[in-house]
Amino acid sequence: MFVRSLRRSAAVVLMLALVVPLLAACGGAPAASPTAVPTDTGSAEPGVLRINVGSEPDNVDPQLASFVGEIQYIMMAYQGLMTFDQDMNPIPGAAESVEVSDDGLTYTFKIRPDSTYSDGTPLTAKNFEYAWKRLANPKTAGQYQSLPCGIIKGYSEWSAAACQGLSMTETMALDLATLEADYGVKAIDDSTLEIELTAPAPYFLSMAALWIGAPVREADVAKGDDWWYDAENYIGNGPFVLSEWDHGNKAVWEANPNYNGPLGPVKLKKVEYFMISEGQVAFQAYQNGELDMLGISPEDLAAVETDPVLSQEIVNVTGSCTFYFGFNTKKAPFEDTKVRQAFAQAFDREAWNRDIFGNMGSVAYSFIPPGFPGYEPDLNLWPFDPEAAKATLAESSYGSVENLPEIKLTYSASARNNARFEWVAAQLKTNLGIEAVLDPVDPTAYTALTKTDPPQLFNLGWCADYPDPQNWISLFQTDGLLSSRVGYSNPEFDALVRQADVEQDAAKRAELYAQAQEMLVIDAPVTFTRNDGGPVLVKPYVQGVSEETITPIDYWLGFFNLANVDVQP
Repeated sequence: MFVRSLRRSAAVVLMLALVVPLLAACGGAPAASPTAVPTDTGSAEPGVLRINVGSEPDNVDPQLASFVGEIQYIMMAYQGLMTFDQDMNPIPGAAESVEVSDDGLTYTFKIRPDSTYSDGTPLTAKNFEYAWKRLANPKTAGQYQSLPCGIIKGYSEWSAAACQGLSMTETMALDLATLEADYGVKAIDDSTLEIELTAPAPYFLSMAALWIGAPVREADVAKGDDWWYDAENYIGNGPFVLSEWDHGNKAVWEANPNYNGPLGPVKLKKVEYFMISEGQVAFQAYQNGELDMLGISPEDLAAVETDPVLSQEIVNVTGSCTFYFGFNTKKAPFEDTKVRQAFAQAFDREAWNRDIFGNMGSVAYSFIPPGFPGYEPDLNLWPFDPEAAKATLAESSYGSVENLPEIKLTYSASARNNARFEWVAAQLKTNLGIEAVLDPVDPTAYTALTKTDPPQLFNLGWCADYPDPQNWISLFQTDGLLSSRVGYSNPEFDALVRQADVEQDAAKRAELYAQAQEMLVIDAPVTFTRNDGGPVLVKPYVQGVSEETITPIDYWLGFFNLANVDVQP
């Protein structure tokens, strides 16, 4: 998921949706166990879980979406061929079983018998064939379209705009019918789906658990580009049914009586998504007993820790997302590597994490966070050094601050974010002599903007979809999911990643990704700043959500322990 996609815990979604949009999926956090300290149950109802998702999603079409807030909707309504267990291992989801050929190139999925959508219509392998073809079809042009490039047989050839750098005009001039016929995804019969790969990929089953292969129905998609906007059209095979969507305010999910996957049977009757973008308002709602789980903002931490009730509801979670300032390398002055490197040296990450986030989480100098394969704790090439930053800027084609164009810092607007980014602007002024212009944008509009017309300088984050370096480093390939946000392209980097993605020797594969990650940090198309993590509030009456039952890739706390999650106030 785009700053939507890692997860140390779903806490990231509960907490950071109010701070910065996240790509890809995010995780869940542990819940507090009941204590002797009394708690006000407020308006809590048995079987109804209430969480805050921050803001209205920009798009919840499975083959188009990429942000955490979008994926939170999709994976309630849909389930892919695979899903994850509580150890983050891929397990059969909508598929009952999967067989892999001896050469690791052919995957045969058997759909669970008598599977249906939430409205009772049959779910077959042909629905999955349609979804995986829709993902690859260049006309779809989804945010995650580049993820399977070079992995599924025929994918790169058909999805040439996403995988080969061809223009859409060039791509549409290809023999698309033949390319579709040669694509390696085919329904053998109603219960059997076969997927052929170009080379063995140890992470493919994890990829098959993502929303990108969610079985949307062709008849629903045919209703128009915004087919997903009306709850009655949003029909899936997942654990919940979207029964109400008051756009911009609230979405209500009811348990899907036809769900037959491994996350059930579902105990919860309902899950209510509230769209509260102001952190202080969300905190008050939790205090009033109107929310059951909430990430703690740094501004509220002291109040929580000194409160006799709230302090007993704290659950500390390890983070799994990495946040960064993105430079649009197609816009001056960030086409110049030296300028980007100077900005990286001029930002005090330690102070940012300490003074603004109360040391919740950790400082980040590279992409992959602690606890994930590929983490490089010593990859600190741009430590905070204002004098070095000025010297680096002097080496750029601009020569000095006076020659730079106006610098505009665009971010997701909220009262607390306004204060946070005023701090960032002060950093640029103090450390580099730059008078940055602050550009707050409505949260939903901000998400759309970073997809279609990335600002000159902006703030985003990425959360892993699955625990593999491929889900991080490969995203910065030319025209990749994250590189497209900043216009980054380095053929040397691309070559390393392509080799790593198909390398079968684990040690060599890890070394190739490490080389690529170092190259990415040197090129500085983004400045990594911090990893998430910290305390989350969970009401004592929320069951099945604990340190033992959450995963870093939960879509909300305890999602992959859904069969045991309940609310009993």
